[in-house]
Amino acid sequence: MKYIIATLLLALTMSIAHAAPLNVTIWKPALGKTALMLEHAMAAKAIQEKLGATVTIGMENTGNMHFAVAGFENWQAWAKYVAKLQKSKDWAAWQASAGQAPASEQVANYILNVVTEPSDNDSGVYQVFIWKPENLRVGAMVESAMEAKAIHEKAGTSVAIAVDQKLNVHYIMNFKDLDAWAKYRDTPNPEFQAFMDRQSETSNSELIEVYTASRLP
Repeated sequence: MKYIIATLLLALTMSIAHAAPLNVTIWKPALGKTALMLEHAMAAKAIQEKLGATVTIGMENTGNMHFAVAGFENWQAWAKYVAKLQKSKDWAAWQASAGQAPASEQVANYILNVVTEPSDNDSGVYQVFIWKPENLRVGAMVESAMEAKAIHEKAGTSVAIAVDQKLNVHYIMNFKDLDAWAKYRDTPNPEFQAFMDRQSETSNSELIEVYTASRLP
């Protein structure tokens, strides 16, 4: 049984290997050091973007910070970038400086394959729902997520879907700003409600985490 499960996991990993890489690290600020945490993050962003990455910084409503690194065609391109980063004198200097005055602690790290990009990248606010598929049925979970994406995008909300290193599915809803997010929350969507009702009858997938954050300029 363990061999069968391992084989299925390998097959799934190979099937989404072509997807774009995304690495998201979540940081909790030390007491009173949110400003310093952001200062460190902006300096890190400048160095990494100079080396070819695309970096997005988001702030949760809890005060935690998301540091997302993307911009790579595949994982081989990601590996080459990491090797370049490790050889960077600027990065070594940043690590030394940040290490002398630590401002945050890492609380999560997600290594993701982006299965589908959002239809619209003009997003200031995003909400991430992380689902654990039942019985490792990741393919079925992604299919359901694609169905939900079609419903949400028809209603005007842009959605991305990704799978992390633990084979959990990330459903990422993007909103232009906080007002757009609030409008989504206030507006009933009977089609999506019907979809969720069907899912509750046929699936035991578990919602294990929800993040709500604003992207920084």
